[in-house]
Amino acid sequence: MPHQISWDNPDKTVVLQVYTDAPSKDDLYQLAEKSAAMLSTISHTVHLILDERKINLILSAADMSYLQKQTPKNQGVVVMLVDPSTIPYKTAIHNLGQRLGLRTFSQPYFANSIEEARSILQQNFSVRYPSITAK
Repeated sequence: MPHQISWDNPDKTVVLQVYTDAPSKDDLYQLAEKSAAMLSTISHTVHLILDERKINLILSAADMSYLQKQTPKNQGVVVMLVDPSTIPYKTAIHNLGQRLGLRTFSQPYFANSIEEARSILQQNFSVRYPSITAK
């Protein structure tokens, strides 16, 4: 399966989505569906870390509409890990989505690593991750 999805912290306030080996548009749809199912089990806000470094898709209006329909009300911000060369495109897609009133495309955040994404969520949205203590 060219994608993985899991809770990223014990509080279940972050879902980590990672594209792996040669993902396709079907993986985009499957991840959206799986993410919606996970978020439906929780009532509080859940943020997403989305590692898109191994996928390069052009979203159509139909794709954007589908993603909007899959977005649960308790989905928070999305922090994306992307190839830096794709940030202008990703920003333009988010701006278009915002103009169309699609909540899925609000508040884009970009990071270079999962650790940086976690830091953004900790600093801006009070997300908690367990401390790693030396034994």
